[in-house]
Amino acid sequence: MPKGYSLLTAEEIRNADSRFLGVQLGRRCVELDIPVKDIAEFFEVSRVAVYSWFKGEAVVSPKHEAKMRKLIEKLK
Repeated sequence: MPKGYSLLTAEEIRNADSRFLGVQLGRRCVELDIPVKDIAEFFEVSRVAVYSWFKGEAVVSPKHEAKMRKLIEKLK
């Protein structure tokens, strides 16, 4: 397990619906141990918003969608 994510959080992200863009990003961030803080700063949102994206609890707004797609592609 990456050191930056709790077992519970990593499990919730793994079990989330990968059709959601935020979940796709979340999985890459867990794999690469990218801190939620860094993602929140990059998108200028709260860490709570990022965790919600990662778990598929919130849909990424159109404002952030293109930027997120580019980031996911860079992290592949």
